[in-house]
Amino acid sequence: MSQIVVENENTWRLTGTLSFANVPTLLAELLKSSLVSKGGTLDLRDVTRTDSAGLALLIELRSKNVPITFQNIPVQMQSLANVSGVQELLRP
Repeated sequence: MSQIVVENENTWRLTGTLSFANVPTLLAELLKSSLVSKGGTLDLRDVTRTDSAGLALLIELRSKNVPITFQNIPVQMQSLANVSGVQELLRP
């Protein structure tokens, strides 16, 4: 299970697992948030496991053309991004 933690107005944190089972719900929540409307930082330090759905979540957020920075991207997600050739989309 994954959860969104709002640390402050500009910093949000994801915790737990990012998978096909929960990413659609997380995406819906994030799309309604000030993170997507105004920009900010999404910290992934507490993500314990991810699959390609987690990577798709970050790519979708990046496509919103707001200044979102990703911090502490898990190694597993970085590997998926490298294999998929989308690692540039995760950089600021």
